[in-house]
Amino acid sequence: MGGDCLSLKARWRAASRLLPAAGILQAAVRLPMKRLALLLFVFAAASAALRAGPEALLVPPAETVPAGREIVLKVYLNNPSPETVTYALPASIRAVIAGAAEPQTLPVAVVDAAGGAVTLGPMSFVVVDLAVKLPGEMSGTVSLRLLDPRSNTVMFRVAPVVARASAPAAAPASVAPAAAPANLELTSENEDLRRHLFAYEPIYFAVGTRQGTNAKFQFSFKYRMFSAAGNVPSWWRDLYFSYTQTSLWDLHSLSKPFYDTSYKPSFFYWRESFAAHPDWIDRLGLQAGLQHESNGKAGGDSRSLNTAYLTPVLGWTIARQWRLVFGPRLIGYLEDEENRDVTRYRGYVEVMARIGQEKGFQLTGTWRPGSGSQFGAGSLELDATWPLNRIPGFSPAIGGYVLAQWFTGYGESLLGFDRRGADQLRLGLMIVR
Repeated sequence: MGGDCLSLKARWRAASRLLPAAGILQAAVRLPMKRLALLLFVFAAASAALRAGPEALLVPPAETVPAGREIVLKVYLNNPSPETVTYALPASIRAVIAGAAEPQTLPVAVVDAAGGAVTLGPMSFVVVDLAVKLPGEMSGTVSLRLLDPRSNTVMFRVAPVVARASAPAAAPASVAPAAAPANLELTSENEDLRRHLFAYEPIYFAVGTRQGTNAKFQFSFKYRMFSAAGNVPSWWRDLYFSYTQTSLWDLHSLSKPFYDTSYKPSFFYWRESFAAHPDWIDRLGLQAGLQHESNGKAGGDSRSLNTAYLTPVLGWTIARQWRLVFGPRLIGYLEDEENRDVTRYRGYVEVMARIGQEKGFQLTGTWRPGSGSQFGAGSLELDATWPLNRIPGFSPAIGGYVLAQWFTGYGESLLGFDRRGADQLRLGLMIVR
């Protein structure tokens, strides 16, 4: 019996070395449950906050509507991104209505929904009709907003239900204008935040087994300083703050320490696509900004960089809805006192190229050629992704992508920018790509 157990353990270890998926499972078994649960909670919460649906603009009725009746409202679902997205309308849409009475939650029905889903092209919108029955006790000025998808708040007038009387009442000599209700439900701070907060760089979690089981994960977001609703110059709406955090996690050692983490706050100008561009490309965008990067450590392990960069982004549409995007980043080092040799391994150029379908397979490569005389002093990272909802057996409503990531070269972490580790193949989940 003891020999059989030893044989099973040896087979398990051998399978873990050959199959990354087995390595992932082995790491999960070893991982302390509290730490794993905390990481998954933080990762899922950040990802859910960033993967918001389309912008929803609700249009109020043009005239006073009677209480207790069903009315039809129009909502504009807007896709402000340069990519095609499919949004599944919830089976149960809710709205909050408020006025002189306490706020109420009402069910909302989609009129003539085609399959419960809408497809939004890049920088486009669709109009959806929604039916909602107003409460019979509502009257006067009311406010209404959708909860999912979250919309703006609209205000309109509701006429009260007229009760039948035995004799007509005398009309008052004069009627003072009614004061606005004190408890109108206007847009909350969280809803206003959604107009400013977006995903930025990819969000993912991947595990590999080279030189011991290890994980690499990243989350990232950008914050638009001025929304389109503000009365500001148009170029102000292209100003952003961003924050990206990338971590390498040692799952092989006993205490499961984090090997290194890079913290990257940035301030930049970002125009996804200019209306005017040369005829030989389909899209021309531009990003320019300042970035600080450090690993938060002290002493000999401390690393930090301050850079300025300029990135033109060029895009082409090729056959069968395949697109090619190319973005070379020009980098200037403003301060590198703690690691003067970093330019040898990172260089002054970073090249990003992506090819694939908007709702299908994509391959993204990031190449840092380095500037040193030593051949191969830079690095190359390749990310291959495939939507989970296009894999047989998975629900069409599921989000995210299967990720296969390969890294080779120097400086996968800021701490080891001048060291070349073993080439890493990691498998995992990408939530935003």
